[in-house]
Amino acid sequence: MPNTSEQDTEASDMAAASVTSEGGEPSGMMTKADDVQRVVPRFRVGERFGDFVILRELGSGGFATVYLALDVPLDRKIALKVSEARGLGEGKTLAELQHEHIVAVYAQFTDAETNKHCLCLQFVPGTTLASVIRRIHDADSKPTSGQAILDAVSAELREEVAFDPGGLRNRELLAASSFPAAVCRIGRQLAEALHFAHGRNILHSDIKPANVLMNPYGRPLLADFNVSTVVEGPRTNTGGTLAYMSPEQLSAHMRMKAAPVDERSDIYALGVLLFETLTGKLPFEGFGISSLLTLLEAQKGFNATVTWKDARKIPAVVERVLRRCLDPLPERRYADAGQLALALDHAADLLSIEAALPRGKRVTAWALSYPIAMLLALTLLPHVVGTIVNIFYNAVEINLTPAQQAAFGRTVPIYNLLIYPAAIVLMLRAVSPVVSVWRHIDTLGTIPGPQVDAIRRRALKLGSWGMFLALAGWLPGGIIFPFAIDMLAGPIGSRTYAHFMLSFTLSGLIALIYTLFGVQFIVLRVFYPRLGNADNYSRQTAREELARVSRWFGPFQLLAAVVPLAGAVLLVAVTGEMSLSFRLLMTSLIVLGMVGVGLVLTLSRVLNQIVRALEGQSARV
Repeated sequence: MPNTSEQDTEASDMAAASVTSEGGEPSGMMTKADDVQRVVPRFRVGERFGDFVILRELGSGGFATVYLALDVPLDRKIALKVSEARGLGEGKTLAELQHEHIVAVYAQFTDAETNKHCLCLQFVPGTTLASVIRRIHDADSKPTSGQAILDAVSAELREEVAFDPGGLRNRELLAASSFPAAVCRIGRQLAEALHFAHGRNILHSDIKPANVLMNPYGRPLLADFNVSTVVEGPRTNTGGTLAYMSPEQLSAHMRMKAAPVDERSDIYALGVLLFETLTGKLPFEGFGISSLLTLLEAQKGFNATVTWKDARKIPAVVERVLRRCLDPLPERRYADAGQLALALDHAADLLSIEAALPRGKRVTAWALSYPIAMLLALTLLPHVVGTIVNIFYNAVEINLTPAQQAAFGRTVPIYNLLIYPAAIVLMLRAVSPVVSVWRHIDTLGTIPGPQVDAIRRRALKLGSWGMFLALAGWLPGGIIFPFAIDMLAGPIGSRTYAHFMLSFTLSGLIALIYTLFGVQFIVLRVFYPRLGNADNYSRQTAREELARVSRWFGPFQLLAAVVPLAGAVLLVAVTGEMSLSFRLLMTSLIVLGMVGVGLVLTLSRVLNQIVRALEGQSARV
């Protein structure tokens, strides 16, 4: 049980009204410690109670008082939960739940003299998640890593902690994770505990931060099954805490209708808990004990189109998971806690992968801030270079009459004014849906997972789309230009046709190579990392998706070296002359090839680093 103060426990009890499975009606806000004392008389420190010596009080609530006690026969510290005799339900329930993230029960008994019901529970040095949340979000602080969670637990720690080699890995993983990723990891462990309990037909029915214990290694343990129910099918009467109840659970308690309550109500409550852990606030605030109908209406209107408060504190990949947990309709939530555990694990992976991406410098910062502008720049710049190479070649190597030169001059602006705008429009049409989702994904989080998957796959096709536009823009020019000159200024020979086809093919291939690398940089570094879907993510799927992109890197590195040199060789074959201008052109092509190879090797290295990170090979997961 937690190492926390009486004040902390009472504060968490007063944070939300509770109802019991026995009474079914709201019990109201707990306002004074006297109310608790009337229900559960306290023992004094040092007092002997059966085989136990009371060391100190850990906390108290509406049902019981919990003490740190020494089990004298076994010489070990335990948490002794003492309540008025209410039956043996919680002990029997916990006895079936031997799980690393559920507080273990050692024994239970009813004291014959006092008629008190006692549970001997695993003592968990640390504190409750409720205390951690208060510390982390005090004064609107902004935790950046999982270390904030560990520090909050350490600040509450009052007991010596036994060394746990297995717990070190969990602690290191939390400390190395971003704060949202750390919350996802804690949520996954709690979802696994719920899945285990649900598999034994046990609903917890009162998931909230005060019922989650955090040990010094950052391991959460689910506690307080005193209102849990053992079910064989959907139930309509369970206990719980109003602020964390699902709409159907709240309806059942308000006697509005016999709404079926099943495992998905626990999933809803866990979603509320995770939202609160991330933001320090509940999804629905301002609803007191006197406005249950307002709370219920707010819950039922809480659909995918509602903008969340404090959404900036919740990454989109996590927000989609939480929105599904908090869907008003149970059938749209996760079918079981196992699915939720997997989604939270994937979300943590995706966040850690994004954090492991190469930081880059100015170009990366510009790309993240102005993706469309950078995409157009990196797409058009190779074509501008190709155009310069083409004009230079045509001026040096193609001998045209003055009339033919005039026809060529008239054709150049007409061709470019048609091709460039058309290519830009087509590229914008291809990229606009991707950018639209990318821009809004962090601020709305309302985009369904399947749509995100479709946009991510569309983004991966932008490189191929860029290659197609490069070929479609350049290759026809090798025919159109000589044909236009032929029609406007008299016939030109086959040698001139060959020169034009060579120059446009060479320029087009140069533009194609660098367009691919530029587009893929934007796609892989900017778009892809934020378009993950935790519901169906897997590293295998990521590797398959990325393989279809990275397969071009090697061949295009080779092309970057071969194309200029091959162009030089073909020029010698076609021209057969070695004039000064020809030598200058040859030298320019060779230099361009050397510079291009160096640039492409650098881009390939950066892109391969990004791909390895996106595949999870360099992420801290």
